[in-house]
Amino acid sequence: MFEGITKRRKNPVVNFFGWAMLAIVCVIFVFIGFSPNSNFLGGGGAAAEVNGDAISLRDFKELVERLENQQKTPRDRDASRELQKNALNILVSRTLIVQKAQELNIFVSDNEVADAIMSIEPFFEDGQFSRLRYKSYLQQTRMTESQFEDKLRRDLIIQKMSSLIGYAANDINLMDDFDKKVDQAQLNVSYLMLQPEMIRKSPTKEEIDKFLTEKSKEVDNYFKAHSNEFSQQEQVRARHILIKAKDGNMDEALKKVKEVASEATAANFSELAKKYSEDPGSKTKGGDLGFFPRGRMVDEFEDVAFSGNVGEISAPVKTQFGYHLILVDEKKEATKTSFEEAKETIARKLWQKEIYDSLISEIEKKLADGKIDEVEPLLSTYGLSWKDTGFFSISKENIPGVGNSSEFLNVALTLNKEKPYSKRLVFNGDKAYAIRWKGAKLDASADKAFNQMDFFKKLMSQQRMNSMVQTWADSLKQEAKIRLNSDVIR
Repeated sequence: MFEGITKRRKNPVVNFFGWAMLAIVCVIFVFIGFSPNSNFLGGGGAAAEVNGDAISLRDFKELVERLENQQKTPRDRDASRELQKNALNILVSRTLIVQKAQELNIFVSDNEVADAIMSIEPFFEDGQFSRLRYKSYLQQTRMTESQFEDKLRRDLIIQKMSSLIGYAANDINLMDDFDKKVDQAQLNVSYLMLQPEMIRKSPTKEEIDKFLTEKSKEVDNYFKAHSNEFSQQEQVRARHILIKAKDGNMDEALKKVKEVASEATAANFSELAKKYSEDPGSKTKGGDLGFFPRGRMVDEFEDVAFSGNVGEISAPVKTQFGYHLILVDEKKEATKTSFEEAKETIARKLWQKEIYDSLISEIEKKLADGKIDEVEPLLSTYGLSWKDTGFFSISKENIPGVGNSSEFLNVALTLNKEKPYSKRLVFNGDKAYAIRWKGAKLDASADKAFNQMDFFKKLMSQQRMNSMVQTWADSLKQEAKIRLNSDVIR
């Protein structure tokens, strides 16, 4: 699943109303109830069947528990039964959406699943994806990797379907036309980007000493909370050549990797990786994976990489991806910085952060009060100026100069000629943005101007979405064969 086993940080942006659409879908299924084609299962291991696909009791119980935790209020028997019915309805709706996606040949690739997993922040450690955290989560939830990936794949399919449904919000009978309008619609904005690095002023020795005296507890707390900043795990820099097991044929992969191994040396390993490796992420770099700590790679690969000697090529290593040859380039021993060594660095960092936070607060207040004329002189002190995105499609994930940020897009869509400035800052990672509207157009080739607000009001109209999704949901449910396990509602 994790192609080439290297870290991937791609935060795919959901179309700005995708999750809202999913919520609407689920709500509608909850309140319109099951279709006349519904009937009841007896007892057994499934909570329901939808067109022959079973909904497991485990999924049902997990969702009931989540809904109970969200409500956090005492429930009588009737309320508990209603919650169970809602949970079952939601699972039925999800199953119908996935089935419809399959019918339309809408799928989620292994790479998309791997990207999604590697973008889940609870699995991060020191800004990097940690397999240890991922495996710990699987153990806690008693799921295998395959089970978790299947669940996530279904969620991503539903996400895709939600986005597609949202595109049709203008008129359910004119989906193709509206889809084209969304693809053609373009915005042009400018932005001011703020980040901590813009505070270049350094405190004097006296200011650092004063900070350490007055805020020693903050410095100590920072050191304890960010211990990873002041220590470095043992790391290895390695190259590899991956031969995949095509159609699950491990014997053929082993045969091929042995042939490559017969001509491999430390000197020619990079060239052989470019020629033979089937890991697209490292192939063009001569198989170079860079430095990585324990917990980043699959166990079989990691064990060999950390136990190998620098300059030695391993025997073929079998993993879920196929067979690897591994060359260890460098090793770094674990290191740790003491508090005494780190405290001045921490004080300097916190001192600069206070200045930055104060500046952010001041700018946010001026934006909220509409005092944009007072913002620009303030920022000119730091050499900041407005930067243009140029016209970009609202259906694209990447905003020029900004990157992936659904929040940036959401705020930009609320601006217009009459109200060109954002009333707040938009945060994306450690950066903050003020946004200024510059223009909008529907057809880039013809440069046709259009009323942006009228168009996006239609696009974002909750009422039209509700009406459209309910029509769609009704049609799906009328055709579905739904069988419920009456024993699960107690």
